Amino acid sequence: MNLLAQILGVLAIITWVISIQQREKKNVLLCQAIANSIYGIQYFLLGAMSASFMNFISFFRSWVFYDDEKKKRNTTGSSFLFFSFIIVVFGILTYRDIFGLIPVFITLAYSYSVWQKNLTITRWIFIIAAFVWIYYNMKVGAYVTVVGNILEIISGIIALIRYKKR
Repeated sequence: MNLLAQILGVLAIITWVISIQQREKKNVLLCQAIANSIYGIQYFLLGAMSASFMNFISFFRSWVFYDDEKKKRNTTGSSFLFFSFIIVVFGILTYRDIFGLIPVFITLAYSYSVWQKNLTITRWIFIIAAFVWIYYNMKVGAYVTVVGNILEIISGIIALIRYKKR
């Protein structure tokens, strides 16, 4: 199962890195929904339940926010608060130790980043979160995903440069 988890990590990485390079928020959200579902399975196979649940919640959050973007609706603050509440509840339910809170805090940050409209802020949060994920992924054995986190940081920096407002 560990080999399958690493292979899924590669697929998730590719999808996530593609998401960062998207110009439109709806495309970012669609790619992330796909990546989150793959990451959720990967972490489940590795026994990292907190990260697994956070990624499955992120899949649903990304899908709801994507649907809002596609229909040109503003995602409401109540949607953001609903998903934040769900993240905290599942964080409590999957709590084993302080280490397991890392995915919870990262998922809250991601939720804020995709709820607000500024993709520059979104990309900065992705970059910062990727540094924290490196530590977490090393601890849970998601070694291929560590490489992905490094690629995510590089991709985020490239996207910030590409889409810099002049």
